[in-house]
Amino acid sequence: MFPLPSRNVRQRAFTLVELLVVIAIIGVLVGLLLPAVQAAREAARRMSCGNNMKQLGLALHNYHDSFNRFPTTTNANGWGFSLYLGMLPYIEQGALFDQILTVGGHPAWVGGGGPSSLHNRAVINGTTLSALVCPSNPMDVNRDAGGGAVTTFPSYLGIAGAVDEDKVDGNVPPALGSAADTDLFQENRNRPGANCCAANAQNGILSSGGVFPINHQLTFANLTDGTTNVIAFSEHADFMLNNGIKQDLRGHHGWHMGTDGGGRITNWNGPSNRQFNVTSVRYQINTRNANLPGVHQNVGPNNPLLSAHPGGVQVTMGDGSVRFVSETIQLHLLKYLCTRDVGIPVGEF
Repeated sequence: MFPLPSRNVRQRAFTLVELLVVIAIIGVLVGLLLPAVQAAREAARRMSCGNNMKQLGLALHNYHDSFNRFPTTTNANGWGFSLYLGMLPYIEQGALFDQILTVGGHPAWVGGGGPSSLHNRAVINGTTLSALVCPSNPMDVNRDAGGGAVTTFPSYLGIAGAVDEDKVDGNVPPALGSAADTDLFQENRNRPGANCCAANAQNGILSSGGVFPINHQLTFANLTDGTTNVIAFSEHADFMLNNGIKQDLRGHHGWHMGTDGGGRITNWNGPSNRQFNVTSVRYQINTRNANLPGVHQNVGPNNPLLSAHPGGVQVTMGDGSVRFVSETIQLHLLKYLCTRDVGIPVGEF
């Protein structure tokens, strides 16, 4: 027979204090681990965003190989298409491209217009262009672009040029809020715009010194500073602040909307100067003040370069490479990088 256990032997167990200490230690370890997990996730999202921007660079080169010029934001019997329309076949959206009509009045304005507009409204409704979306973007990927057509609002902008506050068609503009180092940047291809929607929008300035001036298609030969030294695309993928309230300023009409102005900025005489899906750089990276001149959701000629990635923005250079530009870069150097033919070496940034 086995001996029975003594009644005097007590079973060992955790006390309440010991249990609380163990829970506290686990909580501290989880707290230490969580930032590392979040950082790893953000690194993965940033890499995915960079891959999207690399695909835009490749699409730009493939388009140029096919047509010997870059795509551009255009007018077409009124509201025309953005530079992204021509790039669709090169970002695996050839089927969507084949369905879109480019003839008729206001073909890209799906909120109104004629038969082409109504046709295109049905075509783009429900489409998601994942190649144009940064995974870190905290805003809605798709929203109403007009007439009930829900489609993608891009996380990326083409660079139309950069703004010299002191030279707008050779004149000094009134009260445009000059930046501290603007005198270090020289540019003559600026003009006022746009005469629509709100006072800060009306104080916008359009530029045609970059890779994607509206209504004008350039070639690699026009990038005389070298393709590695000129920014073609940048992120615009975070909220701005309007008196402390978050505001989404990614245009007002979706990835497809271009402009309604006729001719290049240097001889422009169109009705309202509005341009979508491109920007003329005027402010420092990650400027989030939605009340600045030229910053507006329905015009936004000077909407700033914004990123949900900490510390700066990712950009696609003219050679198709993707680089990270710190938000601490001097403003005049940023403007030089957004201009195709400055003739001044910027160096590393």
